[in-house]
Amino acid sequence: MTTAIREYDLIVIGGGCAGLSLARSLIQKGSPLRVLIVESRSIYFDDRTWCFWGRANHPLRNLEEKSWDAWQFSVLGAAPHLHRPRNDLAYRCIRSGTFYEHAQREIERCPNVSLRLSVDVDACWRDSETVTVATDEGDFYSRWVVDTRPNPIVSNEPRFGQYFCGAEIEAERDIFDEHVAQIMMDMQHDDHGFRFTYLLPFSKRRALIEETRFCNAVSQDQLEQDLSQAIAGRLKGVAFCERRREEGFIPMGISRRSASEDAFIFNAGVAAGAVRPSTGYAFSRIQNWALSCASALSQGAGPLSHAADPAWIRWIDQLFLKVIQDSRNDVPEIFSCLARGMQPDHFVRFLSDNVMVSDFVRAIHALPKKPFLAGLAVLPEFKWLKR
Repeated sequence: MTTAIREYDLIVIGGGCAGLSLARSLIQKGSPLRVLIVESRSIYFDDRTWCFWGRANHPLRNLEEKSWDAWQFSVLGAAPHLHRPRNDLAYRCIRSGTFYEHAQREIERCPNVSLRLSVDVDACWRDSETVTVATDEGDFYSRWVVDTRPNPIVSNEPRFGQYFCGAEIEAERDIFDEHVAQIMMDMQHDDHGFRFTYLLPFSKRRALIEETRFCNAVSQDQLEQDLSQAIAGRLKGVAFCERRREEGFIPMGISRRSASEDAFIFNAGVAAGAVRPSTGYAFSRIQNWALSCASALSQGAGPLSHAADPAWIRWIDQLFLKVIQDSRNDVPEIFSCLARGMQPDHFVRFLSDNVMVSDFVRAIHALPKKPFLAGLAVLPEFKWLKR
């Protein structure tokens, strides 16, 4: 059987958050480029909840499921600490299912952008000024390729990051405070690492309850056990039904790289540094990259990889990771000190993508000094800061 060979201006490998965000941005800018997105999955599910801090006028506000203008943190056994900013800054939530449906509708109405599902990419290489993408449906050719695929987790190679397992549940009666997002609750440290409960109340009866661990590896059975314990502790015998599940892994410690040496093949997404290395937040970073990349392409330039973080931010992330990976440190107390010692705006910028030097100074003042001084002692020499 002969497979038709097609030529495009841009091929995007991976139709997840990053790939679809780029396609959506190109469509909204009216780009005439012929674009192909190839995705290995055969169907999209509502399998993720993407959250970020933002203002009310953010670009994806029409897709927002829920927002909370207050959020809490707590150490196990201690009273929670509440953040309530004085402006329209809020913790905001977009369902992956809603985003996938929206992106597919945008693609369907755009004649020069196509999405192919159930396509596995075997290899990708460049000859002169043409890139070949070899798939199980034949070869495709393009001038540029943006590869957004995440690197697979090798089972025998532990990787530090956030391992999570959650369930969206519906209780038989009102039980949740729908105005407050519980970001990091009951923070504790056990034999499996740092652990906390993440609870997003969509209504007084419906909420996403998720258990998260920062560690090198944890079994699915342990995460399921954590989740069952958290649900039982919060519902206290109230009957409920489970609406859906989500689980996954967010790698931490991957810094955004400098521009690729290959002017035709670019990397983006989680494996290319979309995730803030020390905190795990990625959605806003992906949206900012998609807008920048689409702008460059619309102006006749090539795609962009994620811009490298400034050297001083990379240094902060490296130090913070050193500290929270060290099992001798009281990680729950570290996050608690950040939440209690910083105003909401500064705290949010420190955790997400808009950190300023002033936020770093405030964090230093809020954080316990001993573990960070010890972390400084084992950091590599600072010569790389000059790069």
